[in-house]
Amino acid sequence: MADILLTFHCAPHDTDMVARAIRTISDAPVHVCEQTVHGRDFDDASTAERVAGRLRRSALELIVDEEVLGALVQAVGKAARSLPVRWHSVPVLARGRIA
Repeated sequence: MADILLTFHCAPHDTDMVARAIRTISDAPVHVCEQTVHGRDFDDASTAERVAGRLRRSALELIVDEEVLGALVQAVGKAARSLPVRWHSVPVLARGRIA
């Protein structure tokens, strides 16, 4: 199977729960990045975010074999969260480590 870069976008206060759910399925390193989202799609926003017009989100990224994608999405879906989580995956064409 091919490697994919899997990214979950969640509310900052849900980050630990989402990371724990990921860790139940995969030992891959999880990178977390804080983000501000501007846009018109506020379906996932809290009331305060709707008033402010911007969303604060955490992006959790990991590289995994595509065969575990379904299990990871399912685990995150079952995690105790306060707001919805969006996700996407892209194929990893190359990767490495520069020492």
